[in-house]
Amino acid sequence: MKRKKIEGSSSGYNWMDTYGDMVTLLLTFFVLLYSMSTVDAQKWQMLVAALNGKKHIVVDDGPSRVGGEVSDGNVEDGQPFPPQVDIDRDVKEVKEFDDLYYYLKKYFQNNSDYQSKVELHKGDGYTFITFQNNVFFDGDSAVLRPEGKKILDVLADALKNISNDIGEIRAYGHTARAGSANQPNTIEGDRTLSVLRANNVIIYLQKKNIIEPKKMVAEGYGEHRPLVPHDGTEATRIKNRRVEIYIAKADKSNLTLDKIYEEINKSNKKDNNQNNK
Repeated sequence: MKRKKIEGSSSGYNWMDTYGDMVTLLLTFFVLLYSMSTVDAQKWQMLVAALNGKKHIVVDDGPSRVGGEVSDGNVEDGQPFPPQVDIDRDVKEVKEFDDLYYYLKKYFQNNSDYQSKVELHKGDGYTFITFQNNVFFDGDSAVLRPEGKKILDVLADALKNISNDIGEIRAYGHTARAGSANQPNTIEGDRTLSVLRANNVIIYLQKKNIIEPKKMVAEGYGEHRPLVPHDGTEATRIKNRRVEIYIAKADKSNLTLDKIYEEINKSNKKDNNQNNK
């Protein structure tokens, strides 16, 4: 049975064309929403670079300190596109060695009390943490403060799932030169205090049964590895009076403290040069 054609129209089904277009547009809209629900940092940066007329923008996630900005760099024409790292990824649980840096970075950033007291550095196969001494110890004391124990609990919890990936944990203790010439540091007191502080950090972590005790080392340098020259001011003593923790990956060669400082200084100079451009 043939349908009668509606007078004045070419077809009785023109409305289906409009309906089909609408459904297609809706499907496209929902696909777009879905594609935006999870942003791929690498593709997003490529899009931004394209819109800005640049070929590629690369996030350099080399050594960095808490609170510092990591600058972008451009890839020269003809060079391969380097792998990127999401520096803002939210690591809620440490499952791999490289997660440790991001986990601690997020923790310290979310606790404003530590912003000026902690510096975090990510190197090739290691994480290095510098704590101002008053985080762990009171003046002239080697007894761990409750705040210090809390941080070590957080660190131990972060390390528990990657114990097999850890090659060594070292704690370094540093004192500062006494503020008065009338009260100079004695050799015995200076050395003993710095060693005791590093040792008590290691002992506390060892009791957590994270890794084999033979992989844990405590070293004290007294006043002889200052970050800034001693000038007798309290501001200088605050910088030099510190505890450092070095956590190395199992398959990486362990670095000397001088080499670690060298890498940190290079990283800081690189960041400063890029920030000044």
